[in-house]
Amino acid sequence: MGTQLSPENVDAFIIRASESIQRAVETGETPLSSEATFRFLFAWELGRLLGFPHEYRFDLECGIYNSPDSNDKFLDLLVWTDPTFKVALEFKLPKKVLTGSNTPQGRGRICRDIARLSYLVRNRISAVGVGYFLCATNEGSYLSEGSKRINRQYKTHQGVTYAPGSVIAKGQLPNGIPRDLQFPTHEVRFEWQGVEEKGITSSRLGPKGRYAWLKPIKIWTESRVNDD
Repeated sequence: MGTQLSPENVDAFIIRASESIQRAVETGETPLSSEATFRFLFAWELGRLLGFPHEYRFDLECGIYNSPDSNDKFLDLLVWTDPTFKVALEFKLPKKVLTGSNTPQGRGRICRDIARLSYLVRNRISAVGVGYFLCATNEGSYLSEGSKRINRQYKTHQGVTYAPGSVIAKGQLPNGIPRDLQFPTHEVRFEWQGVEEKGITSSRLGPKGRYAWLKPIKIWTESRVNDD
């Protein structure tokens, strides 16, 4: 029969799926070559943990956004067992291969995804009841505050906390997001796992293993919680 996703158990299943993928990647059991791989692994692992109930559905690259709040209409992953309670997820996997990713742009896109999820949940688009942002990176520049000079409003470093209802000002082009970003009505905190201190002349964080893993950031609304 399997288990149905619900407001009461969704947190536990999202965390379990995330931790399972983290273990498999860090032990070398499972490759993580791209964001597309990340999304598919998560959809599969979540289904496995639920016992693949007959009602389990997932949609990759779902065309769900329909507002000027976004310049991209596609959501990374939408999952549900009950069509009246759907779960929206966005993923990021900034990787340093040879020259590194575009860090200012990467930080901006992370903040944009959180704002996009907030839009979906706030407006109950397509019956989305809750959202989660997941991220892994092998670049220390996302983990430590450092001395960033461009688009400093996009903060992703360890422990940074955005107050409820924060609005992040539009960024400087070409690497910033050209609009203000409305964050959720609750606190958003970045908690990176699998990190360690690195550096000799200055203190900074880096991945302990293959990646540093962001504790999934949950996006919800007060009204949804009160309804439950």
